[in-house]
Amino acid sequence: MANGSGRKGGTSSRKTSSTRRRQPARRRTPAARKTNSKSTTKSRAKKSTASSSARRKTSSSARRRTAARKGAGSAGFPLFRQTGRLFLRATTAAFFLLAAGLVTLLIYGRGLPPVGDLASARKEPRVEIHAANGEVIGIRGQDRGQPIDAASLPPHVVGAFLATEDRNFYHHVGVNPVAIIRALMVNVKAGDVEQGGSTITQQLVKNLLLTPEQSLHRKVQEMLLALKIEAMYSKDEILSFYLNAVYFGNGAYGLEAASRRYFDKRPEELSIGEAAVLAGLLKAPSRFAPTADENKAISRAKVVLAAMVDAGVITHAEAKAVSFTRLADIAETDHAAAYAADYALAEATRILGGVEQDLLIETTIDLPATRSAATAREEIATKDDLYTPEVQAAAIVLDENGAIHVLIGGNDYRQSSFNRAVQAKRQPGSAFKPFIYLTALEEGFRPEDMINDKRIEIGDWAPKNYKDTYAGMVPLSEAMARSLNAAAIRLQEEVGRENVVEIANRLGLKIDDPGPSLALGTVEVTPLELATAYLPLSGGGVVAEPFIITRISAADGTELYHHEIERVPRLAVSPDVLVPFDHMMREVVTNGSGRRAKIAGHYAAGKTGTSQSSRDAWFAGYASGLVGVVWLGRDDDRPMGSGHRAMSGSHAPAEWWSSVMTAALTGVPAREPTPYAPEPRSDKLLSHLAAILGVRAPRERQGPPPANIEDIISGEAGPDASGYFE
Repeated sequence: MANGSGRKGGTSSRKTSSTRRRQPARRRTPAARKTNSKSTTKSRAKKSTASSSARRKTSSSARRRTAARKGAGSAGFPLFRQTGRLFLRATTAAFFLLAAGLVTLLIYGRGLPPVGDLASARKEPRVEIHAANGEVIGIRGQDRGQPIDAASLPPHVVGAFLATEDRNFYHHVGVNPVAIIRALMVNVKAGDVEQGGSTITQQLVKNLLLTPEQSLHRKVQEMLLALKIEAMYSKDEILSFYLNAVYFGNGAYGLEAASRRYFDKRPEELSIGEAAVLAGLLKAPSRFAPTADENKAISRAKVVLAAMVDAGVITHAEAKAVSFTRLADIAETDHAAAYAADYALAEATRILGGVEQDLLIETTIDLPATRSAATAREEIATKDDLYTPEVQAAAIVLDENGAIHVLIGGNDYRQSSFNRAVQAKRQPGSAFKPFIYLTALEEGFRPEDMINDKRIEIGDWAPKNYKDTYAGMVPLSEAMARSLNAAAIRLQEEVGRENVVEIANRLGLKIDDPGPSLALGTVEVTPLELATAYLPLSGGGVVAEPFIITRISAADGTELYHHEIERVPRLAVSPDVLVPFDHMMREVVTNGSGRRAKIAGHYAAGKTGTSQSSRDAWFAGYASGLVGVVWLGRDDDRPMGSGHRAMSGSHAPAEWWSSVMTAALTGVPAREPTPYAPEPRSDKLLSHLAAILGVRAPRERQGPPPANIEDIISGEAGPDASGYFE
């Protein structure tokens, strides 16, 4: 029943609806339509208002729900969830940064040098070299000077370095990423390295601990070490290490050494301008050093002053008040003993087998005499037009024990450090002739014996005299005094070249026989070698080895070496032979080619020397116990003039030798020579007749000298004593 009633009722309802749809529409009057329209409009308006109100209610409800959620979040779980997400992100980033740092340490941190003792970290030893009077003549290696404390320096000194090198030094942790990025942008824009991004701490690492290699590996190591140093030391300590280690040019490492080197001051005494000059050197020490180029040094210092003003270190007025006129005085002149210092270091290296620690080397150098010799050379160069800028010079003075008193290896050490006094092999010219005449005296000749100075030909070789003039028959003493070539060659061939070579070897010249031209000095020797060979001629025939070092000690005072004079002298020439020989050598200075070499208050003896085409000009000789050799020549071995307007040993070299020896003999008493008097000889007439006929009468050979000085005194050594040459 229920189901049937339901279906029936449902059908009735559908019918009713269908019936309604089929009913025709009623016609409406205009008034009705108008009324209906108004009603519809009102109805729509009401519906719209109701809909809008509903939306407002809904929106308001949503806002209340959102506010409610926010209110609930401020007191509970949702905010905790947001904070948790931020924390998770931060810890993740920190983890990856830590992991990256650990990987960097594993890759780049291996083999890093320790940073626990930066005060003593050095790259090479420091060697201080003293003259005989104790004055410093050179510092080689790394001259770090005395350590300074940055906290004790004036603000403008510290500020000059901070303003140009690292303005944020006191605010970073050893590495400054902002500076690195800024420098990268500047350099990319400029297309060159215009700005560096390294901090002072990084520069300290580079100077003390790492090599100058340019690579990513070294740069990362530099940063790691900088961070370690910042964690271990205070900022003032780091700045002190830096100022004590950085290079300022001219061998000066550290502010104290640079202050002394350029201004002869302590760092605490530096003015604003001087501090600016030193700070400016760090960019390029060799280019901006005042000793190299004053104008560049001043320009760079002005850049530093501007940086100091910009950084607030000084005011515009203080910068403007700085004067650089004194820079002309600080460009230190060439130290006259610089070549001697180099030679002393080389000798110390040879003696010790190397330089592995800081050393103090005490030398034999007479510094006042060396300075006087250098000044005299400059004076001669200004007045002798043959002494052109291309002509170089060398001088060396030794005493009879072999101690080197003066050693000058060139005109200007700053322009050329090549030590011509000990390294330049040159032809001695006629300065070799004394060995020929000494050989003749050993063979029994005497100074008054005659020699024919006339044209000579040996095979295809036909040498000439100076100006192609010949003297004919002359005594040996005159032939040497006038430096007659033909006479010397004829005498050499008569006594035998092998004997001349042998006596030269005895005296210390390690030469071979080049042929007849030996008489004209065509072998090659250094000024030091020639001076060494002349030593026995002054010292009674005694051989002496040259030396420049008296003592070497370590930094703590431990003596590493002390020079000992040879107790048993070795003779190269008999003193009896040297008496007439000395007479002949003094004749060169008194009446011969070496008249300009005279020394007031002393008896001087020596020999001029000029090689072929005036490529070398020499004077070698001795006076009152000192032996000196000077040389002039060009490094390119070109002639110094031509024809009669050419450099010769009788001019500038003889004059300079006189000045050098005068300075070296200051305070030395004059030595009287042993007088020589020609002895009457029964065969004198026969000798002259034989000379005229072109043959020689037999001579009584003097023979080799006795074995040593003690044998001369006791008379035990005979003329044929053996075992005495070594």
